[in-house]
Amino acid sequence: MATSGTFNFNLDIDEVIQEATEMIGGEQTLGHTPASARRSINLMLKDWQNRGILLWTTYTTLVTVATSTTSYALANDTLDALEVVLRRDNTDIQLERISFEEYQIIPNKKQTGRPSQFTIKRNRDNPTVLVWPIPENSTDILNIEGIRELEDVNKSADQNADLPKRFLPPLTCGLSYYLSMKTPGVDPTRIGMLKGNYEELLARALEEDRQRASMYIVPHLNTV
Repeated sequence: MATSGTFNFNLDIDEVIQEATEMIGGEQTLGHTPASARRSINLMLKDWQNRGILLWTTYTTLVTVATSTTSYALANDTLDALEVVLRRDNTDIQLERISFEEYQIIPNKKQTGRPSQFTIKRNRDNPTVLVWPIPENSTDILNIEGIRELEDVNKSADQNADLPKRFLPPLTCGLSYYLSMKTPGVDPTRIGMLKGNYEELLARALEEDRQRASMYIVPHLNTV
């Protein structure tokens, strides 16, 4: 049996929109402009980010501390930081994350020493990492694992969404659900079916996206 021997299947945004509208069962455009469909895609991707960590959006950056400086700016597209590790003399020390509210009530914020805790100040732009105690030198390095935003979908030709191919099914089905809610005359039962399919496909993709670790089963030995 002959097979293709290729692994290049993908959908650009226009193809995602076409597939989604076909799932609804109407005409290709369904009265919606491509701009309306792209807007729905961007809203859906923002919702995905609100649901949890998307592993392909993580990144690592190294920042050298500065004496008496507690605040370190992250890239504009950063949503959050998963962890911060302090590197001193080739030894890595993981910092404890505390909430911004907990940081606010630390009574001695001017204390200097080796940082042991961090928090994130989530500004509208340029989120920052705050460490405590304030660094006592300018040689330690902060290894920060951050989470970036998904890139926008716009009207560029032949554009792909900023996600792995395994997320194409929930992206397409999710868009069909979003568009069905904006389309007059669509049977509410069909809208509910599209929503259910979308949530199931997204749950599968998110489960597949989780990191795996080896599992060891230790038998219980009855010594009686």
